[in-house]
Amino acid sequence: MKSYLFKIVMLIAVAFGIFAPKMFAQNSESADNLHQTFDGLLQKYVHGNRFDYDGIFNNKKNLQQLFDYVNLLEKQNPASWEKNDALAFWINLYNAATLELVLQNYPLKSIKDIGGLFSSPWKREVVTVAGRKLTLDAIENDVIRKEFGDARIHFAVNCASIGCPPLAIFAYSGKLLDAQLNENTQRALNDPNWVEITEDKILVTKIFDWYKGDFETDAGSVRKFIAKFRPADQQKIFDDSRKIETMDYNWNLNQFEKN
Repeated sequence: MKSYLFKIVMLIAVAFGIFAPKMFAQNSESADNLHQTFDGLLQKYVHGNRFDYDGIFNNKKNLQQLFDYVNLLEKQNPASWEKNDALAFWINLYNAATLELVLQNYPLKSIKDIGGLFSSPWKREVVTVAGRKLTLDAIENDVIRKEFGDARIHFAVNCASIGCPPLAIFAYSGKLLDAQLNENTQRALNDPNWVEITEDKILVTKIFDWYKGDFETDAGSVRKFIAKFRPADQQKIFDDSRKIETMDYNWNLNQFEKN
């Protein structure tokens, strides 16, 4: 009798999906497909360390494609996605929402021009994901940093400023994420705009001051984190003999200037 009742209970459970295996909302391939439009826009409008805001602003089709892409991401819920797919989603959303915010207020000289004396562009609610209204600050600090804990993201998210590490020429992809994060981190840390070595000191971007704890958690120290992404023959440069100082941060818009 007990065996018979157990079989009935199990049949009911299976029918209603109680014991069904958890399914991800997206697999890596379908998640990556979300970002194809953004990838194409980045390839078209990123030039070196700059972005052609003027070009996309005057191309109404491409401008609308960017806005539509942000709207598409707002309809997703990456909470149950694979980790790399979810992180790629949040990085792309941060970068696309930043571009959208700038272009909605274009032309301007700096992203810091958006808002008033007592407001900040990073504190403005810019997107809604899974019913949650989010600011750029919340996406970076409450989601990306808090939930994923990867110091390389500081060289992936872009704040639309010259002082910020360069915007990648590609959209981030769950399948390629580790290599992409390494690529953009290495690119920035071997560029004198973000790490400059002199005879007696190492000048670094203020990002290493603002998020020092992230780099210490990752590599033990700022020096060791930078050294991981520099050539092998330069490792001695990052011993304790050179003092580390931070550069001034340039908040001017990372606008591509055409000749």
